[in-house]
Formats: sequence, C-alpha cells, structure tokens
Amino acid sequence: MRTVKTLAGIALAPAALAAAWATAAALGPALAKFDVTFPLLGGALAGLLLHMTGRGRRPYVAAHELTHALAAVFSGVRVRKISVKRQSGYVLLDSTNAFISLAPYFIPFYTLAAAAAYWGAAFFWNVAPFRPWFLAAAGFTLAFHLLHTADVLSGPVQSDLKKAGGPVFSLPLLLLLNCLGLAVALKLLFPELLSFRAYTGRVLAAQGAAYKALAEAGRYAFNTAKIYIRS
Repeated sequence: MRTVKTLAGIALAPAALAAAWATAAALGPALAKFDVTFPLLGGALAGLLLHMTGRGRRPYVAAHELTHALAAVFSGVRVRKISVKRQSGYVLLDSTNAFISLAPYFIPFYTLAAAAAYWGAAFFWNVAPFRPWFLAAAGFTLAFHLLHTADVLSGPVQSDLKKAGGPVFSLPLLLLLNCLGLAVALKLLFPELLSFRAYTGRVLAAQGAAYKALAEAGRYAFNTAKIYIRS
C-alpha cells in the first residue's frame, strides 16, 4: 500500500503544482479588490505579524490536536486522550486513517469556529454590522493556519504524514486540498468575487497543460534515447 501511495503522490505532484499556480492566478485579482477585501487582508496581515513574533504555537498545537480528534469522531474512531503542551501534543486513538492524520493540515480549525459563531448568531440577531470584524477574524485565522502549517511541513517529516502514506503522497495532496479550501473560503466570504466554475476550469486547464508538457518531455527523451542507442 505504501508503494501504491508513493506512486500516486508522484503522479499527483504536477496536478498539485498546477493547481497552486492556477489558484494564485485566480485569487490574486479577486483579493486585489481592496474596497471589498480590506478587512480580510487586514486580519491576514495581523496574523502574519503575530507569526513573525514567534507566538501562537500553543493555540496552534491545541487546534491541531482537536482537529485530529474531531476527524476521528467523524470517522467513527474512539478518542482516548488528548494532550496539548506548549510545543507539542498528541491524541490517542483506537485507529487512524489518512483523513484523520492529515486533517489538521488542510482544515483551518479557528476559521471554521469563527464562521460557525458568526453564522450561528445570524439566526438570532442582525450581524451585518459585525461583518467587517468577522472578515478580519477569517483573514487572521486563515493566515494563522497557513503559516503554522507551512512551518510544520517545512521542518522534519511529521509522523502524521508517515501514517497517511508518506510525504511523497501527503504533500501533493495537502497542497491540492489547501488550494481548494482557499477557493471555497473566498467564494463563501465574497460570492461576487469568484466564479467557482471559472476557477475549476482554470485549475483543470493548468493541470492538463502540466501533464501534456510532461508527456511531450517524456516522448522527446525517449526518442532521443533511441537515436543514441541505434548510433
């Protein structure tokens, strides 16, 4: 199974990189409409500044372990213990799977919590005056998630990735899922700024172009090798 996942990860890598490029190309112009997105970007900037101070590690660890636990509950797996310390934590489970292992790396726990609080309150009160504050919180928590996730993944290989099938499989998958998550978040926060159909079409086109370029490069290398072998 590990070999199959490694091969799947290699095959998935071009699609993940193409999706990242297409996502940046699609979301960049949308986010650049500062008159609409200013609260979100302001919150993201605050998250970046906090991250640069080196603070926020323990809240990230707490969110990380809670996300593991919630993914386990969603998967029908029993959670036996949750431990959160300043720099590390763990969750004891009866079993695990790739979704449970990778969930904290693509699910922004605090962003979902803020969204649940805001949209839940909307059932009882008029929350429109607080929308800029919610957008700022969304930007802050998304930046918090992405920056800490990038830090963790850029360091030593995490045991979570090994459990999910290895880094060769996990990293391209996480890149794809985070790209999709950002697009979904922007669509939900600013429905008028992003056409999800157009976004999907751009991603698929970029992925098709990536695989086509690889196929042409492989064909060229194969034909060149045949020439040298015959000579």
